[in-house]
Order: sequence, then C-alpha cells, then structure tokens
Amino acid sequence: MISVLIALADVGPGVQLEEQLAAASMKTQWDASQAAGPRGGTLATVVLVDADHLGSRLTEVADAWRNGPSVPGIVAIGSSTAARQHAPNAHCSLLAPTAKVATIVSAIQEAAKLRLAAGMRWAVLRAAVGMPPAPDTAAAWGPTLAGARNVDIEIPRTALRWHAAHYTTATPRLDELIGMRLFTPTELELIHKIDGTRTVQSLVKLGPPEPMHAARLLWSLGSLGALVFTPDVHDLNTVARRTLAELRAHIKARAARLERSTFYDVLEITPAAEYSDIEAAYQLVASRFSPQVLSQYELTDLTPVIAPMWELVEKARSVLVDHAARGRYHDWLRQKLPELRTSWAVDPPALAAGAEAYVRGQTSLGEGDVHKAMSELAMACRHVPGHPEYEASLAWARYRVQVGSGRDRAEAAVSERKLVEDLLLGCRPWPRALVALALICAAGGDADSARWHLRNALLADPTLPAAVQLAQRLGMRR
Repeated sequence: MISVLIALADVGPGVQLEEQLAAASMKTQWDASQAAGPRGGTLATVVLVDADHLGSRLTEVADAWRNGPSVPGIVAIGSSTAARQHAPNAHCSLLAPTAKVATIVSAIQEAAKLRLAAGMRWAVLRAAVGMPPAPDTAAAWGPTLAGARNVDIEIPRTALRWHAAHYTTATPRLDELIGMRLFTPTELELIHKIDGTRTVQSLVKLGPPEPMHAARLLWSLGSLGALVFTPDVHDLNTVARRTLAELRAHIKARAARLERSTFYDVLEITPAAEYSDIEAAYQLVASRFSPQVLSQYELTDLTPVIAPMWELVEKARSVLVDHAARGRYHDWLRQKLPELRTSWAVDPPALAAGAEAYVRGQTSLGEGDVHKAMSELAMACRHVPGHPEYEASLAWARYRVQVGSGRDRAEAAVSERKLVEDLLLGCRPWPRALVALALICAAGGDADSARWHLRNALLADPTLPAAVQLAQRLGMRR
C-alpha cells in the first residue's frame, strides 16, 4: 500500500484530501507542521507539498524530502505563478487544488513508481539498487556502483531526462573512483570523453558502452557526486570549456544586439565601407558565427537561433555589395532609422572625425602621452560610439591614466576590463580591440586571460604587429 503524507498548510484542504485518499485505499496522514519542510524522518512513499505556500522554496523543500530515509516521491499542489515556475525545477508534478481525486491518485501512483528517478543523490542511489542506507564513504562506492549496473533502466532513463540537454562535467570524486579501479575498460572509454562540453544525450548515444549501460553509468556517477549536469558550461578550467562558454555568451549577446538593427550593425561596418571592407567583415563574422563553425559545438538550447542569425548576415552582405540594392536600402533606412537601434549607421562627417581622432590617440599612446591619448580617443568614441577599436583603446589609455594617478593596478584593470569584455560580446572578432583587452589583463596581473584574448586576436589576424610583439612578451608559442 502506498503511504501518503499530506504536508499542506491549510486545515480545510488537508483534512479533505486525507479523507478522499483514505477512501481510495491509501494510507494517509495530514500534518500541517511539516508544510515548510520535513521535521524528522518519515516513512511515507509519497509526500504532497503545498507549492503555493512554499513558493521559491519548492525545489529546496522537495530535495529535503527526497533525502529522507524512504526517499519519497513528491507531488506539488498549487496554482500560483510561483508554483508553476518552480515545479519543473523541483522535478515534480503540479496539480491544481481543484484537481479531481482520480487525478491526484494517478499522480501519487506515478510519483511512487518513479520516486527514485526524481533526483540523483547518494541516498536515492542506494535505495534504487536495493541496498540499505549507508554512509557516503569509499568503502561503499564499489558495491553500490556494481549494483547500479543492473538497476531498472526506467530509473536512470527518467532521472536523466531532466538533464538530457545539460553539459556533463567531472568532479574530483571521479578521479578518486578511477584510481580505485572500479570501472570496466568499456566504461572508461566513455568516462574519458566527459570533458564538460558534451551533453548527457550525446554521451549516451556516443558509446561505447551501449546506450542503456551508458545511461546507468552516467546516472550512478551523478548520484555519487562524481558528475554534475548543468545547462551552461560548469567551469572554465580548460580551453575547450572556456571556448564553448565564450561562444554561448557571444551568441546570446548577438541575438539581443541585432534586434531592430541595421545591415551595417550585422556586419559591423560603416556606410563608407567598400566591397573589400564588406567581404573582410563577412569573413570575420563567419569565423565566429557561421553554421559551419558552430556545428562543431554542442550548443543545445541556442541551436535554433543559429540559422536565422546567419541568414541575416547573408542578406546584409548580398544587399550591401549590390550598388542598386544598397541604394534602395539607404532610402528605406532614412525612413526607418528612428525606429531602429544602430551603432554603425553613422553620418560620413562623424566617421571621418572619429577616424582622425583615433589615429591621433594611437600616435599619442605610442609616444607615451597617455593624457592626450585619452582625450583624443574619447573624442573618437563621441563621434562613433560603441566602435570596438576606439572604445578598447580608450579603456587602455584610461587605465594608464588612472594608474599614473595612484589608483591600484588590479582595481583599475577590473573595471576597464569588464567594460571592454561587455562591449565585445556578440561582436565579430576585432583584433586590435582584443590586443587592448589583453594589455589591460596583463597589466592587471591576469596573464592567462591576456594570452587568451591575444590568442583570439592572432586567430583573426596572425600578422598584426602589436599582437605579435605582445605574444613574444608573454612567452606565447605561435
């Protein structure tokens, strides 16, 4: 018989549900004192929680219940916006307070059946493999992993379904388990492919081992705390993960940046751009955002935006390289410009003034006159706001002026670095801007990030003198 604990705050619904479920031959107890979470161990098979009462604490409380000795299933009762928002994260069904008894009974039966699949933790793993509760110690890991190889496949399949599109990353515990020689050679083949850039679903399909064995392995390792499953890249401690995380950030920022923008913003060029400028910009955009480049990465939830984003790039290029089409576009742009957001559709006089001020600022930087450089570069940015090269050079000049005035180097670098990194998000690669960013990072003591940004600058322009010189100073191999 299924044992049900009704943890609802209000006496009316609580008593009514207790009577209705008892009539449906379920062992039922209403206890309002546990509406805010478990108070002592419970042997209930299923707990009905008050989602309206718990609100944003629903996930926390559901997990607390599942950590109990009986590892109960959870059914949430509620109708508020918060309840609907948090029930998916709590991995539980959400029923309206007005739901029919038959619906509630069905949800309870389903929760009882899949109670060991709602989460991945040590207590659930032990219960799922039919072993009694035990401390999470190295002595228990081997027998538990062995038992997990034969667990009912519906448990890992259902548990992993919540994380199918999540990235899979190893924790230090996985190294401990490998050191204890607890895996078969086939299992080790899959484990060595877990680098934080692949999703659960791709690892299960990748093999070896075969999918059901792979699902059991990933589920058991997740339950042991040897793997974490996250919708975004878990950490940036490897080149592969940092590259993927940065690319995801670029795609998100670009989608927001291009909303109601102009074709000039799509390619990041000015109306003065000639054919060669357009083609060069197109190639730089392609180096970061083309479907061919992005197909090398698992982008999960961002995949649907790639094709539309690239179609816009192709359209911008085709219009701007065709003189007649470009003329018609300018006619349309004159009418619609007040409704659009643009950083690049700038009038020719402002473009010329900005370019001249930028050259003067760079010259002053080279001569060591940082105050004059900052003044000239600020003027360039006023004429062409948001230009990556102008803004990044201004940040570098401003950093040098601040440090020269006595400000702490690391503190000044943090603020200027963030401004430039935020500015470059969603853009095509801008080598000179990346060199300025690398200089700020290096001056602030973060040589690793300096090398990272410099590497990206050299990928875009391997012959850029400033990048080559800085790479030599930082001891980078090319």
